[in-house]
Amino acid sequence: MLLNRPKRSRRGRAYRDDFCLVFLHLPKTGGTTLATSLRWNYPVSQTVRADIFGKPDAIEQTFARDRMAHVRLLYGHVPYGVHRRIPRPCRYVTIVREPVARVVSAYKYVLANKAHRLNEMMVQGNVGLEEYVERFWVGQQVSRQTRQLCDRADGPLDQGALEEAQRNLSDFLVVGLTERFAESFVLIRRALALRRPFYITRNVGRTIEVSDYAVELIRRREEFDVALHSFAQEVFERQIAREGRSVAPEAALYRAATPLLKAAAERFPSHR
Repeated sequence: MLLNRPKRSRRGRAYRDDFCLVFLHLPKTGGTTLATSLRWNYPVSQTVRADIFGKPDAIEQTFARDRMAHVRLLYGHVPYGVHRRIPRPCRYVTIVREPVARVVSAYKYVLANKAHRLNEMMVQGNVGLEEYVERFWVGQQVSRQTRQLCDRADGPLDQGALEEAQRNLSDFLVVGLTERFAESFVLIRRALALRRPFYITRNVGRTIEVSDYAVELIRRREEFDVALHSFAQEVFERQIAREGRSVAPEAALYRAATPLLKAAAERFPSHR
């Protein structure tokens, strides 16, 4: 489905102020880092955070029409299709992550977060990654990236769901990759002409060993997200090719500046 697209500048880029940017945050993909950066670039009064994927009862409460008529940034765990609730042109951006790395990140998050409902059980039971995937990686978590991109929160997925997610992804303003976050940010910065063009890496966890069996187990469980990630890589490479060779040196600058960017967090706190 093609979106109601805004007019474009002479250079072919969309005018940022003429549409609502929807940052479709896929869990455990580095989305907190990107969301923080985007918030620094939009007025608070025209920014909406939503966590409604799989929560249909929350839709009407979140999307009051008088407010959404002026929103310029909507971000959070929202499904593709949320633009139909916004009475103005919308464009999407997202970050897709390699499924094994995403599941490992979720596992580490549970172990590190004492407030998580599974933390005590997993810590006391010394639950390893393989057991976590077999026992607890179920329901909406399985191939969550595909689910969110085709708005199928519940039930089994099929080839049709994957193809729908791929079609939707093809129409995004920018599709980034977690494993190439710096280049992804360059693409987003250029597409949106960000006034505060930097990001601060957050939520970086410790490294753990991942067995070959765990990799195989996750890839079987995440078969749709494996295919989706492969498709996202192709989209990403086409975006990079359109921008030319200048992306690599700019991305290198962001990576080199990481310590300074983290220090900047005191000036621009994450709650803003």
